[in-house]
Amino acid sequence: MESLNIKLAEKMKELNNKLGYDLSNIKNFNRDYLRDQLKCYGSFINLRKLERDELEKFSKMACIDGSVNRFGSSHPHYIDVYQGLAKVSKSSLADVILSDVYSPLTSNLSDDEEDLKKKLLARIEILTGLETLKTYDLDYLLMDGNLIRYTIEDKENFDKLIGLCLEKNVLLAGFIKEPKTNILGELIFKDSQEIKLYDKDILYGILNEGEGYILDDSYNKKVDQGFSSMFLRMASYPGVTGLEVLEGQRANLYNIANLCYSLTPQMSRGVPLIIDMVDKEVKIDDKLMREIVLAYLDSDLVERFFRSERSMRR
Repeated sequence: MESLNIKLAEKMKELNNKLGYDLSNIKNFNRDYLRDQLKCYGSFINLRKLERDELEKFSKMACIDGSVNRFGSSHPHYIDVYQGLAKVSKSSLADVILSDVYSPLTSNLSDDEEDLKKKLLARIEILTGLETLKTYDLDYLLMDGNLIRYTIEDKENFDKLIGLCLEKNVLLAGFIKEPKTNILGELIFKDSQEIKLYDKDILYGILNEGEGYILDDSYNKKVDQGFSSMFLRMASYPGVTGLEVLEGQRANLYNIANLCYSLTPQMSRGVPLIIDMVDKEVKIDDKLMREIVLAYLDSDLVERFFRSERSMRR
């Protein structure tokens, strides 16, 4: 075991050296150069903390997130529990919670396992959004994650959500904790072969605290997909997050960015408190998952179909 640890340490050092070497070999990879280049493709904006009376305008808002947890062993002997949660900003209003259960043993769906997991998770989040809009009179609906994935995973239901938002004049926005796009890398370092840089990697430490960056429409691929977006740095942590709204609601992008900035503690990783609250509450931990399964499934069925060899090890 000791020799394995030594080998593992050597491999990790190799990876560290390779990443550092590749990054150092990219010409002009420094803050001043990058900020100058970014001005060629978009605009920097200064965010601001909203006053109390301005925050009250966002009192009719709900934040939505979803989670999935698994009980069992390898395919197809497992159960996935999906849960969607909408937390409404007025504390007197009850949360909206939707749940669903999936097992390959009782389903004829033929999707790839990971693809299906993404689809079902997106679906529960969208359905939670629809149920929330039917239950409460809202002005803002903030989803935890980018909106584009919903058009990929469950376009039919997402179109219904968009239609209901437009009908009720509700601003639909998606907050992205880790932007995975690589538009900036293709623009600024299109000739670089050393390392593939994602936008969050390029913007790390480049934006000032309380600063946003919006790509011009001619470079932003999301515009063609019906969305307007921006990058944000909202705390002392040098990493960036992202924000998306419907293209037809882009006039409100700056306002919702200021709201997110106002709800984000300075000494944090740059995520609004309401996003963190929903993210924490929607999760079903392993202990609770086990209790749910054992409470509602016959013990002999659990042993026959879902008990993994790993769980029986001493």
